Amino acid sequence: MSTAVLSKRYLRFLPDDQEEDCELIRSKPYDEKENPDGFISLETSENHLCDDLILSKFVDSKIHAMQPWMLQYCNPRGIDKLRDAVARHLSCQAKSRQPVRADDITIFNGAESVITSLMQVICDPEDGFLVPSPCYGGGMLGITNSLIRIPQVKPILVHLESRVNFEAGETRPFQLTVPRLEAAYKKAVEQGVKVKGIFLINPNNPTGEIYDCQLLKECLDFANRNSLHVVIDEIYMGTIFHPNVNFTSVLNLDHIPDPQRTHLIWGISKDFGMAGFRVGVLHTLNQSIHKGLEYLAYFHNISASTQNMLAEFLSDADWVKNVFFPANHQRLRESHQCMSEGLTELGIPHLQRSSGLYIWADFRLYLSAPTKEAEVKLHRQLLKAGIGIRTGEEFSCQEPGWFRIIFAHPVPILKIALKRIASVVNERRKEICGGELEMGECFGVAETSGSCQTDTTTSGEKVEDLMATLHHQLKSTDWLKENTADIWVKENPELYKEYKDAADKSKE
Repeated sequence: MSTAVLSKRYLRFLPDDQEEDCELIRSKPYDEKENPDGFISLETSENHLCDDLILSKFVDSKIHAMQPWMLQYCNPRGIDKLRDAVARHLSCQAKSRQPVRADDITIFNGAESVITSLMQVICDPEDGFLVPSPCYGGGMLGITNSLIRIPQVKPILVHLESRVNFEAGETRPFQLTVPRLEAAYKKAVEQGVKVKGIFLINPNNPTGEIYDCQLLKECLDFANRNSLHVVIDEIYMGTIFHPNVNFTSVLNLDHIPDPQRTHLIWGISKDFGMAGFRVGVLHTLNQSIHKGLEYLAYFHNISASTQNMLAEFLSDADWVKNVFFPANHQRLRESHQCMSEGLTELGIPHLQRSSGLYIWADFRLYLSAPTKEAEVKLHRQLLKAGIGIRTGEEFSCQEPGWFRIIFAHPVPILKIALKRIASVVNERRKEICGGELEMGECFGVAETSGSCQTDTTTSGEKVEDLMATLHHQLKSTDWLKENTADIWVKENPELYKEYKDAADKSKE
């Protein structure tokens, strides 16, 4: 492709090789009858489990009825009928403390349009925004690209780690804490960056982490102390599929320190599996922001007929609550269980979470080296086997070897996908072990191991599995080499002296 006629602005965002891989996957998709050897895409966060339920609602002729007003321009922030319907839905789904008002809602053609436009309204070029990572990404999309591409806002990545820092009060991998936000904020300010806000995704994409009420309050308090905006993307709020797991929306909090700087993003692509409708929602009490968005709205409008269809769809609140969500959650549980158990059998650790459409999986053991290049190489091997999943690098993950796998597909397709993943993993195992050994013989782990962490409200992980996973992780890292007794003594001389004195006393 000749780039001579293209602007420098565009060339900064020229599609990379991974985006070309996506095109390849889309061009030759798997089909049981027509193309059984085609690509199975577990890359794009789409829900393929409830098409029948959604389509059944659109048989109603009332939803499709065209009216004269739909032929003309309409409210650039979204037609009143749809904003009313969304307000009622969010009041129910988010369990808001106060009824959500239609006047506090603006609707654009997709959540990314909302993010891009919001950043143009609240930030100047070169301002910074704190973004915990790993964070939603993938090809040309994602939070960081939404900040950079048009608004020219600097993403300040708050890197979270798989290694749990118990001394800092962490209890699980990739845990967000306010001290991490504070450290990133302080460093950015020292570098001369004007930090304008924090971007949170709850439930998180790609980890599936659900931020509890206490953490949300702490983040809001931190933002208030530093006069920062807080943008909370809750587009996965309706995907929490385990009945014993609780979710707290920012709309449900009893107190918000700075309501004028607190903004919620939502959409229908994840909760309802209707990504093709291209509907993104912003809720904010700040009417000046809505005015600013209205100025940009003509670039991001949705057709009047689509808005009317969605308004009619959401108006059946009883069906949404008592038919769609129970069925959707049941199907998500079944598909998640299939993928999770399959990964465990393959010896692939992964986070056990109860939200989202994806699993955050740890393939580090199967990398040829702990590098981004090795991660890309493994990704290529999976593509060659007919499987597309997203690399950790696309989510700004600092640790090569993590991948996001979409599980919101029918179980029969997931079983085929797992067989293809197994072919790659087994090949890598042979290369590492140099022979035809069983996984347990090669790595010293039980074949049933695999789950890194679970939600605190989710039971089912055995002590044996946890110990096997720990053994697995120790064998796949340099931790033992980097943490010898001699090194510990050098790093902790005072503690060593106390231990030695106590030991000497015990001998007396």
